[in-house]
Amino acid sequence: MKPNIVEFKVSGRYALFTDPVNRLGGEKLTYQVPTYQSLKGILESVYWKPTIIWIIDRVRVMKPIRSHSQSIRPVNFHGGNTLSIYTYLSDVEYQVRAHFEWNMSRPELEGD
Repeated sequence: MKPNIVEFKVSGRYALFTDPVNRLGGEKLTYQVPTYQSLKGILESVYWKPTIIWIIDRVRVMKPIRSHSQSIRPVNFHGGNTLSIYTYLSDVEYQVRAHFEWNMSRPELEGD
């Protein structure tokens, strides 16, 4: 096993992994598994340094995938609100395996 490998669990009561195209629209539909960038963001929120680059190697679904739809009234930018339907995941758990590589584009941080 390489020393630069980490494994962790991501779990929660609810999850919503949407496409950036759906950010401003009223309807939001979740992906069944977290996107690569969302998993990378979770890992970087735990341990981030400019000298390393995290690479997600594997994602394993640990619990059955369950989705639910709910009507929500989000506030509009110009006041008021409209009815939107969000389809999200419930009771999720994923096992993630990742490793890091050295960021060679930052030679000034070599001593780090």
